[in-house]
Amino acid sequence: AVDPRLENIHVAFLGYGPMEAELRTLAARPEVAGRIHVIKAVSPDVLDRWVAGADVGLMPNQHETLNEYVSTPNKLFESIGVGTPVVSSDFPERRRIILEGPEGPLGALCNPSDPADIARSIVEVIGGTKAEREGYRSRCRTAAAARWNWAAQVTTLQGFYQGVTTKS
Repeated sequence: AVDPRLENIHVAFLGYGPMEAELRTLAARPEVAGRIHVIKAVSPDVLDRWVAGADVGLMPNQHETLNEYVSTPNKLFESIGVGTPVVSSDFPERRRIILEGPEGPLGALCNPSDPADIARSIVEVIGGTKAEREGYRSRCRTAAAARWNWAAQVTTLQGFYQGVTTKS
């Protein structure tokens, strides 16, 4: 059953992969027909515009492997970088980025195995007033400019590489 708070929500999946056929089957179900969109991959040159046009960047990855649990997907930073708030799995590194930064929350976290909790998190981000929704976007843009960009992170990466290559 569709959560009534999400009855007017549209979901777009960009790209391709092993789940494409399953997603297309899901999109054809009568209760969600016309609201789930499976779209071919778009060029990296325009991806930022697609992401910026979304109300929320959704990444409820499952905790199937350690890599999944400790990862920070590109989509997380692509969303933050264009001012799109995120809903993500409540994993430690993602929690640190999304909720514990000095800018304030950049979105919401969810239990990725619980559809009701995913819905709750989406509504938390997009269900507020226009000013609250713009607050998320503004905080994302501020965090991207201050910390989550290549210029700010390159020194950290270079320091890491220097540390692992320097012999004692």
